[in-house]
Amino acid sequence: MELHPPGGMAVANLHAIHLKSVGELRAAAAAWDDLWWRSDAALPTARAELIAQWVEQFQPRADFHALAVAEDDRWIAALPLVGRRVGRMISAGGLPGNFWSPSGDLLLDPNTDADAATDLLLATAGQLPWQLLWLNETVPECPRWQALLRACNRTGVTCAQHERFRVGRVEIDGGWERFQKQLSKSHRQSMNRVSRRLDGEGDVQFDLCAHLDAEQVEPWLHAAFEIEDRSWKGEAGSSVLRTPGMFPFFVRQARQLAEWGQLQVAALRLDGQTLAFVYGFRAKGVCFAHKIGYDPHFAAFSPGQLLFWKLLEQLHLDGDIRALDFMGPLTESLARWRPATYGVGRIALALPRPLGRAAMYAYKHWWPRIRQLKDGRVSGGADIPVCRIPEADRNVCPTVNYPG
Repeated sequence: MELHPPGGMAVANLHAIHLKSVGELRAAAAAWDDLWWRSDAALPTARAELIAQWVEQFQPRADFHALAVAEDDRWIAALPLVGRRVGRMISAGGLPGNFWSPSGDLLLDPNTDADAATDLLLATAGQLPWQLLWLNETVPECPRWQALLRACNRTGVTCAQHERFRVGRVEIDGGWERFQKQLSKSHRQSMNRVSRRLDGEGDVQFDLCAHLDAEQVEPWLHAAFEIEDRSWKGEAGSSVLRTPGMFPFFVRQARQLAEWGQLQVAALRLDGQTLAFVYGFRAKGVCFAHKIGYDPHFAAFSPGQLLFWKLLEQLHLDGDIRALDFMGPLTESLARWRPATYGVGRIALALPRPLGRAAMYAYKHWWPRIRQLKDGRVSGGADIPVCRIPEADRNVCPTVNYPG
């Protein structure tokens, strides 16, 4: 771990920290995770060990850098980055994370001088060996990302952002009966109907567990991913069980989450046979539904939707969770739960190099029009609207993984 003020810069009692390997990240895990707990980031996959696991699984040979800002001995900002290529030509640093699993995020202590912390973070980023920072999976309306964007404006760093998709988030408040009344009549009737039909087929069990023991993790995951393998993903060879190395990765991740008490799994079963499952995370009052699957042989009973019906009922009754986050792009089936939505997108920053500035100019002025033409839309300006997160949601803003 290397500590230095970038270019001799010193801001009061702040100093920059530059980690250059996952080994150094693991060595600093206590400070990193302490910051994670204080930050408004909720996904536990942004903690040090799970970032390290992701890098080792998906980009073991890529350059890894993690930047942090400390006030005395207390970390107040951090950003993990892995090397990638933009357009196959331009070197960039991106957040760890992909469609298999979310990972890194910007961490920022909300009870600190965000301007000073993000200014120093950007100054340190200028020393990185890339042309751009290409940050996918960001939630630009979250306070931490807004702080970074303001720092770009203050320091003259060229940046751009655009929304990629919207994610649903169901608030768990007001009681189960009240929540049901917010749903459409047709959806309520459908859920009650398939529930009665399934009850007539045998013994129906719903299991929601946040406390799997380490030895229970692997058999639970294998049974769940066998269901995924029966779907179109198995036929396409893209399921977890048919992708080399992927099942051990999820077992390792789930065991770490279980050790932290941040694993959340749920299953719907008929006579002991699993019909649908959710593999997810539980942290800071939010339940994240990461991997979802159902047995296509029971499609007539809408097992995936019925699982969410029972999951939401249990979360309302328990009172420990205040939101269920669907994580991925909002689909028609998920929209039936009438969630609030937030936007997930990309934030791109030019590092202080000529090629980086040229690439950012092209991205800001040419790419929006190309994208509009590809989408069949009328050409317009470069500004792209960003979602608004309700004020009540802003204290725990998630990071979301997406395909592509």
